[in-house]
Amino acid sequence: MKLRPFEVWKCRPPGFERDHWFVIISNQERCDEPRQLLVNGLACFNLRGQPLKSEVRLNSAEGFPLPTVCQCDFIYALEKSKLHSSQGPVSWERQQAIKAKLKEVLRL
Repeated sequence: MKLRPFEVWKCRPPGFERDHWFVIISNQERCDEPRQLLVNGLACFNLRGQPLKSEVRLNSAEGFPLPTVCQCDFIYALEKSKLHSSQGPVSWERQQAIKAKLKEVLRL
């Protein structure tokens, strides 16, 4: 399994009742290093109503059949061994939007 930053993967971290989609935001070095057991991810949820100011909207370009948002105000630690079912990369435009939103909401 080859992980890459800004790919969408399924995982079930603590607190989630079932598998969920996440955008991986760790750098390539962490993704590649076998001794690093965790990567950082942003949770994706079906859009209900208007997106919050801390969310970036995703769509069919990312493989989601329904309107979906990526929550950018909380970063989950995901076990590499529990990641499965890659959906492929987030589009370049959405990658830029996620980066900008992370800087904004985390005040980086």
